[in-house]
Amino acid sequence: MPHQDDPGPSSQAPQIHITTTPDLVQPSTVPSHPSPTDEQTRSRSPGRKRDRGRDRQSSSGHVKHASFALAGEGGEENDDANINTNLGTPRPVTSRLESNSSDSVKEKVEGGLERRSWMNKVILLSRLRARKIVGHKWFKWVGPKLTWKDMRPVARGSFSSWVGLVLLLIVPVERAIGQAAFFSLIVAFMLPPSQPVVQQFEVYLNLFFFNGLAWAWVALAVFIAGNTRQTTDPSKIAAAEAKYAYLRDSNPTTYRERILYDGTYLQAKPAVVCAIFLAVGTGAALWWKLRTQPSPATFPLVLSCVLIDIGLTTAVFYPYNLYTSGLLFFLPMAIQAGLGCIATLFIFPESVGHSFQSKFPGILNPLAAAMKSIELLFQEAKTIPSDLNGDAGLLSTNEARREKEFAEKLEDWAERSKDIRQQLLQSLAGLPPLRAQQRYLNVDFSYSRLSGEDLRTLFDHLALVQARSGGMAFFFDVIVTNARHTHLDSSAWSVYKVNQSRPGSRAASIRNENVADDSRRESLADDSLAGGDGTVTPPIDHDDSTDNLAHERSSYFNGKKLHFASFIRKSSSAHGLNRDKGSHVSLLDHLRKIQQPVGVYESTRYMDIEKAFASDTEYVLEQLNILARGCLPVIRACEAALSTSTSWILNVNRDRRVIPKLHKKRQDQISANGSSEKRSPEAINKLIQVTNDLQAALDEFCVIRVEVIKPYRHLFDPNHPADEGIHGSDKTNFRGLFQNFVAQYHLIEFTEALLNLLRQMQELDKSRQRRRFWYPRMSNLLAHLRHTHKEKHLTDGDDGHDNDAAFSRGDEDEDQFLGEAKKRNPEYKPFENPYLNVISRLATITDILGSRSFMYAIKAAILGALTSLPNFIASSASFYYFNRGIWVTIMAQLTLAVFSGDTTVAWLGRVVASFWGCLFGMVAWYIGSGSGKGNAYGLAAIGAVTFPIAIFFRVHFPGQVLTAVMTPVTFGLVIGYSYFNGSIGPLTYAQWGWDVAWRRFLCVLIGITAAWIFSYIPPVYSAKRAIRHSYAQTINAAGSIFCDVLSHANDHHHRLREDDEIRQKLITWRSKLNKLGARHNFASNEYSLRGQWPEERYKALLDTLQDLFSLLSQLNHVLTQLDRPWRKALLDRTRLSDPTFLGDVLAVLSMCSTALRAGTALPQITPSPLVARFRMGKTKGLDLPHDPTDQSGDLPSLVTVDVLESDNYLRYALGITTTFSLISRLDRIVVICKTLLGENFHISGLHLEQNHRV
Repeated sequence: MPHQDDPGPSSQAPQIHITTTPDLVQPSTVPSHPSPTDEQTRSRSPGRKRDRGRDRQSSSGHVKHASFALAGEGGEENDDANINTNLGTPRPVTSRLESNSSDSVKEKVEGGLERRSWMNKVILLSRLRARKIVGHKWFKWVGPKLTWKDMRPVARGSFSSWVGLVLLLIVPVERAIGQAAFFSLIVAFMLPPSQPVVQQFEVYLNLFFFNGLAWAWVALAVFIAGNTRQTTDPSKIAAAEAKYAYLRDSNPTTYRERILYDGTYLQAKPAVVCAIFLAVGTGAALWWKLRTQPSPATFPLVLSCVLIDIGLTTAVFYPYNLYTSGLLFFLPMAIQAGLGCIATLFIFPESVGHSFQSKFPGILNPLAAAMKSIELLFQEAKTIPSDLNGDAGLLSTNEARREKEFAEKLEDWAERSKDIRQQLLQSLAGLPPLRAQQRYLNVDFSYSRLSGEDLRTLFDHLALVQARSGGMAFFFDVIVTNARHTHLDSSAWSVYKVNQSRPGSRAASIRNENVADDSRRESLADDSLAGGDGTVTPPIDHDDSTDNLAHERSSYFNGKKLHFASFIRKSSSAHGLNRDKGSHVSLLDHLRKIQQPVGVYESTRYMDIEKAFASDTEYVLEQLNILARGCLPVIRACEAALSTSTSWILNVNRDRRVIPKLHKKRQDQISANGSSEKRSPEAINKLIQVTNDLQAALDEFCVIRVEVIKPYRHLFDPNHPADEGIHGSDKTNFRGLFQNFVAQYHLIEFTEALLNLLRQMQELDKSRQRRRFWYPRMSNLLAHLRHTHKEKHLTDGDDGHDNDAAFSRGDEDEDQFLGEAKKRNPEYKPFENPYLNVISRLATITDILGSRSFMYAIKAAILGALTSLPNFIASSASFYYFNRGIWVTIMAQLTLAVFSGDTTVAWLGRVVASFWGCLFGMVAWYIGSGSGKGNAYGLAAIGAVTFPIAIFFRVHFPGQVLTAVMTPVTFGLVIGYSYFNGSIGPLTYAQWGWDVAWRRFLCVLIGITAAWIFSYIPPVYSAKRAIRHSYAQTINAAGSIFCDVLSHANDHHHRLREDDEIRQKLITWRSKLNKLGARHNFASNEYSLRGQWPEERYKALLDTLQDLFSLLSQLNHVLTQLDRPWRKALLDRTRLSDPTFLGDVLAVLSMCSTALRAGTALPQITPSPLVARFRMGKTKGLDLPHDPTDQSGDLPSLVTVDVLESDNYLRYALGITTTFSLISRLDRIVVICKTLLGENFHISGLHLEQNHRV
């Protein structure tokens, strides 16, 4: 067993190193003449020739020869070179022996070395071949899981399953367990003891509870069926006895069983009762499983369904009330659950707290990797080539080359920023496992320094760190968006494939990803500007931007203007459209044969908006250079802090012992200090050091961050010409400054959140110096079982601020000015009689009868009854029983899903898993038993080897849970059922080995196919339609949260705190979006002759909604940080306090949500693009809106350099950028919805001229 500190098996291939060994001593005067073989070898391998030359020079008295040596480590890139160098013709020993040496000694030495070298070659090639197999995409997940931490649950599961097999191999024990003893292996692989103690015991508690209910249900059915049973006809019994009379003397047990299961005592009334109870019981179990999954009760509910199937299909054959029919499955299940409890408690037991701590790196490691990537990117930004900022003479001669280099550099920045954003977002994947496990912390039993409450507090701080990293991801998204001018995401347009097939004549798109995309929008207009028909949108005169940015900042950058304005105008303005009308019309004619392009109105408007920012792109690199100089020290400090925090959380419980070994000196030290822990002072000092370094870097950054304002400082000089800059008609574009403010703000917020996490770690490190046993309170245990325990934690959505004054409404009349927004039923209006209204509300309970979950339960019950029907008919009962028809029933019930696409995915998964499970089970059976009926020792030996592999696959397989469960379950069933029939006697036609394997696979195939066919029987629910409705609901929820954020911001209090309810809603809906994205695969498996499902368009909608919720979270956070005057100024500047603009925003949200839900097209002309309306506000540029009602004087009336350098203006600028990005996401949603739903309400001959002054 490897030590806990030992690293896992290396994934690197062995290297071959050429080592030299000294030969026999010979006089230096004796010349060493090379043999012909050596000459050939030197000519074939120059590298070897050099090695031999060095060998000859190394010693005059000793001659060395090369030999092969294997190394345990090496890079993959050197494997081929090593093979080519060392696997050629074997080199004979060329060293000369002394004159008195014999030829036999020389041949013996040469032969031994040659055999050793060929043996090493075979070992090397076999290792390389094994590495190639392991490196395949199917097995790539295995290597990272071969660690001590991941092998401990495998050890527990292997022990419990193998002991269960050993009990099955002991025939007296097997007989005592009953006819379904092999079910213990099914339970062992379906519910392995791989979780922490508390979680595993909760699973077993649900297992006994639901299976106990199932057994009670079976007993009730048997009781009712027994009361309807009549006396069996004696002639029927005599006929059955005569039929199997040949077995009476030779095998009395088989004789009785044949008579019984031939349907001799089967009667109609008891069969009907059992069939009804089977359908209702399994339908109810599957309905509750659907309502609660995934949960600890999911697999126990599956096994309770199996118990009902087995108990009722067996009890119907007996002529008396067999109340113990449920015991057939319950007893082996209980025995295996007991083994699992023993393994959980005594074989590497794991507490929830330890498991919870081990998941922290899932958030911290991606953040540390992202910080490293940001550091490398910012280092390159500081060293921008000087030729990009050359003088005028060089610029005039090398302008084309300079433009190309600039475009390539900008594209590289955008591409790397996109990768960094993905790295930052990867940390979000580490939150769901922690959130799912945190509710067990208060009921955990552990021996640790940290309690469950301590870990939850750390998780709160860690969740804030991850949330603030989303702001940094937003900054890099801004970089990509502004550099490529992709504010309007049209990547999912219906003309996407036409663009690919006809690159010379492309449809409208706002995406400008490289220089070669100048003609992407050439086919949008019906004619050029010179045509004069007025169909091209004229440029909008933006008051807060201009193309003369170079003149404003030339004094700071010391560089000349690079002429990229024309380059960007070509691809972003309507004036750069194709002027060949014939080519354009031919493209539209081609498109009309497929699908009309959509979003033309929004695209033309966006082109005009982007044209105003063409010149600002020229100085992106210079601005980022300024930003990088100030941010690099903080980025490095954050990277070190993240690495240190990861190391601390993983090593806080190292060297723990229940009874520590103490020496006398150590005992004296304990008595003096009161501590019994072996704590490393270096680790404590490291935590303090990185915290201090991070704080110092943050303090320094807060001082030098004002460097980004230097390019604009001269604009506030009174001597600056009045006709230039922000106060004249020549307006300056401050997008770059606001972009830097975004980076600075989010970096400060991220660093402060990380500092809070480090300080909390320091506090716990000081206060929790000794390990102790932690146990839960009884009230916590009871509350956990009732699922009503409400925690006051951030991640649970309650921070304990419910009674805070910031959340109290002082002016209820003002809040109720518009009245409460409520939904109404268009078919009914309330009664005037209050008693009738109460009755009408009770009548809504019947709506559940028409719900999808209830209809699924009905279909599952009917399917179970139909597939088990042959068991309740006398003529087919024996065929059903002896051919294991129960497997068909179980597979049909468990495969059926609500949506037909889900059933198709389950069908495919069960076919693949059953095939491999049957194959591996059959191979293991024949290896352990040969051609016999079963060898207990052989099966025990093969089980000891194969069961750990099966448990490893069950626990760590990264694919579908269905595949991870079904494969080892089938594997164990083939082995267990084969041995049961071979040892006790075949009860059915499925005997052992091949018989069991092919019958099992065939029954599975019949059952899942029946479920797949049944899923298309009405009522049929489509996963595609459900996903569309879910996205409509999500857009509606985003609008509701948007209104909540603004309502909270309109609070009259001077300072606000974040509303916990809003924060919880944002966390919940982001989690729901992640689950919704995982369902795309199920919808894509619903095949139809009407066409393909547009998965890429829904993926674009998913990404946009994820960005929308992230921006809502950032807006909510920054609004609560602003004082009342600044908060009101931000709302006025962004028009979020303008009812006209808010009406347009809410109309867009409602329009998209309603259209998606109903599947109707959107109008061709909509309030979108909202960005154009957003820019129609009265306040422009750096100015602050003037509020005549504000008498506090907190808001400056004039923007100065001091105001720009203030923290309030930093937050104010961030709010503007965040709101702009949020509004642009709404425009993007409109375009994506149009690609999905199409357009209507076309107006011919309309000139798309926009009046920019409202």
